Amino acid sequence: MELKQWRSREERFSKLFNFSLSNNRSLVKEKLHHYERIGTKYKGTRNIDERFALQMLKQEKNKILKQLYPNQLVRLVRKLVVAPLIDQIAVRRNEKEEQKNYQSLHEQVQRIGFKDLSNQIDQQIKEGYEQFTIPVSYYVNEKERLHHELSFAKDQSGQYQFEGFKTTLQNESCPEENRSQYFKIQEENSINPTQAYNLLAGRAVQKGSSWIQLNLNDKDANHNHRIKEFRHDYDYNLEKTIQQLPLKELSNKTNTYKLQDALREGNRQSVTLLKNGNELQFYIEANPQFKSVNIYDGQLKKISMTTALNDKTIETVKQIVKENERPQNNHSKRNGMHIN
Repeated sequence: MELKQWRSREERFSKLFNFSLSNNRSLVKEKLHHYERIGTKYKGTRNIDERFALQMLKQEKNKILKQLYPNQLVRLVRKLVVAPLIDQIAVRRNEKEEQKNYQSLHEQVQRIGFKDLSNQIDQQIKEGYEQFTIPVSYYVNEKERLHHELSFAKDQSGQYQFEGFKTTLQNESCPEENRSQYFKIQEENSINPTQAYNLLAGRAVQKGSSWIQLNLNDKDANHNHRIKEFRHDYDYNLEKTIQQLPLKELSNKTNTYKLQDALREGNRQSVTLLKNGNELQFYIEANPQFKSVNIYDGQLKKISMTTALNDKTIETVKQIVKENERPQNNHSKRNGMHIN
């Protein structure tokens, strides 16, 4: 790949300048230095193709040396004195680049949410593989198990990159419900393991200004579930939606923010509903498609709003929704919660 990079550079320069690049001494010198850096960087490789390429590279370097230094004595002095110094400089440079690459890789993996994988990653890199995977498995609860496969590969510059991870949600009580999805690492808004679990469980996650949810009934050519996206202009307002519920958590700003953050992560969150002066335990999760929240009882059985609340409370909630649906500034918006 690094040899191809030089060839692309030569082709680009040949279109910019009229003179012959093959006879330009400065360019030929730079080419020699580039080849020497590559030779130093990969001289210990175990890859058969790379070893063969290094043999061809050695012949090409000798050809360039004869072109630059026709005098055999000059070539000998360069080989005995100059070349070892260049090799030492290249080795130190490569070591710094590799250390920087390793550090960046470890930080990225931990930032995504995978901990204590440094030793496994370093071991795979030392083996010199072009690409490799790291498995991570654990139980989410007594029935569900998550299995991640983290994918790493060298880029065109020879640096390792964390490309993404495939997550499989295994339901030991219902194997037919097992689901998998590959999540590509992005510069911004990458999916973390918690969000991956929630998406595979069928829930929605907020990324940036959009909500995303997997279509569990539709897959693409790569066997990944297609993604449903609800953008900002879809007008799902989570904050207003949960404010319409008589939740104990809403009496405290800190708890309100924690609840909102948990729902945005896609969690099915435990809440306390105030009903006729009593405190009842329920679970809720965001439902951006229907601009509402889903409600579950203590046994995680999905229930309706009417079941969760008494008639008096539901009428109050309906009145709030009705008021929010009134046109404002000559633009009709449907904020609030959809009630079945």
